Formats: sequence, C-alpha cells, structure tokens
Amino acid sequence: MYMNWIDVLLSLPAVFLAISFHEFAHALTAYWLGDPTPKNQGRLTLYPLAHVDWLGLILFALFRFGWAKPVQVNPANFKDRKWGSIIVSFSGPLANMLLSLVALVILVAAKLSISSYRGILLGIIDRVVQLNIIFAILNLIPIPPFDGYHIIKGLFYRRNVRFFWNYEYYGKFILFAFVLLGGV
Repeated sequence: MYMNWIDVLLSLPAVFLAISFHEFAHALTAYWLGDPTPKNQGRLTLYPLAHVDWLGLILFALFRFGWAKPVQVNPANFKDRKWGSIIVSFSGPLANMLLSLVALVILVAAKLSISSYRGILLGIIDRVVQLNIIFAILNLIPIPPFDGYHIIKGLFYRRNVRFFWNYEYYGKFILFAFVLLGGV
C-alpha cells in the first residue's frame, strides 16, 4: 500500500501535465479553426486547474482511472464542421503523444548525462512518458465519450445516424464494462 501511494504521488505531476496539454490542444485547435468557445470559457490555457475535474482526479488517485473536464466546442463555428470536429478530437491524443516524445528525449538525455542519483525527478519524467502514451491510446478508443468515438462519428455519422444514437446510449454501459473488466 505504501508503494502504491508513492506511485500515485509521483504520477500526479504527470497527470496534471497530460490533462493540461490534452485539453489545451483541443481548445487551441478549436480556436484556430474559428471557434471562440474555449477561449470564452477560459480553457485556452495550460494552467492545470482550468482542466481538472476533481471527481475524475480523486478517482484516478484511488482507482487509477479518471478524467479531465472536457473542452466544449461549437462545431457550427468551423468552416468545415465535419473535418473541424475530427481535427479537434484528434488534437488531444496527438498532444499527449508529442508530450510523451519530448519527455522521453529529456529522460534519455538525463540518464546519459547524469551519473549521480536521479530518483524522484526521473521517476516523474518516466511517468510523464508512460501516462501520456496511455492517455493517447485510451482516448483513441472508439467508445463514447473518448476522442476516438468523436473521430469515428465525424467520419461516418451521416450514413449511420440511428447506429450512433444507439451506440451513444449503450456506450456508457460498454465503457463501464470495459473499466470493470480491466480493459483500461
């Protein structure tokens, strides 16, 4: 139990970085594509507390599964609603992968250049690499409310409206089963 709480404490900076970059990427991409909604709601920032859902953070600390406060966008403000929504949805996982890559370069450089005890700082950087890869992959799963679902919905919604209505309704049960069965 002691090691578990140490791991949670070392993971919290990585979680704050992951959710901040993920949600900021959604907000910035939407803003670049013409939607002022995220800026108007104060979400066009890397400040972690703007993106934290406290219940999601507490559940992450307790059960290693949680969530952030989603960035709201209005696709009607995009020049191309379909592709704008898809690009905004993909930008969050992409930001996680890029952050993971940057952290990996820092981690490798630090391990090569520092010969003394590295401990806590390298442990946090290692968790930044791991958690951002996990967040990116998890968010690309096509189950509502993940970004992967919004990408698939953006690509195929017009021809399959009834399917997506039903899938959104049953999606919460699919996600719940996914979490209970250890899919996460």
